[in-house]
Amino acid sequence: MKFLKSPAKTGLFIFISLALAGCTSNYQKLSKKPVEKVNDHVLTSKEFANLLARKLKNFDALAAKDPNNVHRIKEEILRDFLVKSLTLDWARAQSIVVSENILDKEVDKLRANYPDDLSFRRSLAQENLSFAEWREELRYVLIEREVFKKINEKVKAPTEEEVKRYYEDHKDMFKRKERIYIRQIVVDEEAKADALKIDLKTKDFADLAKKFSITPEAKSGGVVGWIEKGTVDYFDRLFTAGSGVQMVKSPFGIHLIRVEKKAPASTLGIEEAKPQIVRALKAQREQAEYVAWLDAQLRSSKVLKDYELMNSISVDTRGTDD
Repeated sequence: MKFLKSPAKTGLFIFISLALAGCTSNYQKLSKKPVEKVNDHVLTSKEFANLLARKLKNFDALAAKDPNNVHRIKEEILRDFLVKSLTLDWARAQSIVVSENILDKEVDKLRANYPDDLSFRRSLAQENLSFAEWREELRYVLIEREVFKKINEKVKAPTEEEVKRYYEDHKDMFKRKERIYIRQIVVDEEAKADALKIDLKTKDFADLAKKFSITPEAKSGGVVGWIEKGTVDYFDRLFTAGSGVQMVKSPFGIHLIRVEKKAPASTLGIEEAKPQIVRALKAQREQAEYVAWLDAQLRSSKVLKDYELMNSISVDTRGTDD
């Protein structure tokens, strides 16, 4: 039985089908059958199939049908639904809610990232989402954020002694290779690069970058920033090149590069490294707190999974000409 048809990459459709051995139930009954139940939350086979199609839509035809990929995505859907259900139940028990006013403000903020309403609606259609579904997903994201805040209230800031011990145990993390700070103009033809190199003798580098460079940093006057030695192979020659504008060829085009600053290899001192260390230690503690919280929710919840039903949901792909 064809269960869901979802557009994937251009010219490709994902077909999700359900075929339970010996089952003569009609479509409606099958579509409402639960794949997973967490307390009073139910994930039906239809909802599961929709999520599966959405997650597979950016795969190519072979990858979308690969049994390993399909199994991995199916398990991911079950896990996400479990965590979402436990999070919502705990939020309800803690009286954590997101008001309609806060949700509306977040909706407006995200919609403002699109040039117009048509673009916004088109992006939802590409995800096979209605506006109402998207809005509810956003509500959950906001609730989840508040739940994380509540869980992490117990997490204590690391002490000076803990920061020092982390620094001593992870000194290699704070070593910096030789670095250069560069600005560039990238063009697609060598003749253009030659003409610009002449212009650079009398004109401002940043102005020419904004006007002629084809890479994203053009808008900031060509500033790439700090590059460590060994990070980008075609930039390594700049570490030993003389002064002045250097011309470098790469798969992206012809680069006219000016090295504005150089810094030798060094090791960050503990005070410089401290913000990074504090973030790392807090992240470790927050992860431990979250794992303990999740384990506690699981132990106090009722979770049922129908793996036979899940495994019966299969994937096929076809081109638009099939």
